[in-house]
Amino acid sequence: MEFYLIRHAETDAGRAPDPYSVPLSPRGQEQAQRLAARSRAWGLQMLCVSATRRDMDTADPIADALPDLVRWDLEELEDLSLDDLNYEPGAGHLVETWNETQLENGLISLWGRLTAAYARIQVYAQTYGLERVGVVADERVLNLLLAYWLGLDWRLLQQARLSFAESPVCRVTLAEGEQAVIAWLDKGER
Repeated sequence: MEFYLIRHAETDAGRAPDPYSVPLSPRGQEQAQRLAARSRAWGLQMLCVSATRRDMDTADPIADALPDLVRWDLEELEDLSLDDLNYEPGAGHLVETWNETQLENGLISLWGRLTAAYARIQVYAQTYGLERVGVVADERVLNLLLAYWLGLDWRLLQQARLSFAESPVCRVTLAEGEQAVIAWLDKGER
């Protein structure tokens, strides 16, 4: 089974009514169109998308290019938000303002959401014989999925993480009983 981890295209925070509704920039819209064109060659059969605007706007052209694609918009794939802290009174809405304890608690919640979502995706894909699944989400979410497949402790991502800045897409090949194989695609396409 292959998973294509796709970081959302470039955004324009200046046009956002709030930090959770950031639209794509004009350049980001072009990037999304290029991703859609390349997704045909990847042969995606299923697309799982975070329910944030930037991720959905990135995924829309891909879904348009592949009309037979199964698409799931999943809140479980959203990046950290105040919901992950169960509305802790001392926490601000912006993750950047959280202290270490708040960030760790948020990551615990996010990790639980992601592993549950991955289990559902995997069962569906196996049931219907799907071999190529795309995931469009924020970098932190994609890093947690990579950590899961590589057997890494997700808490290490607080100190270091892989960057999708140079390559918007990472393909992860999973074969039963074998280690995950990672390939960065379209390097320098951002």
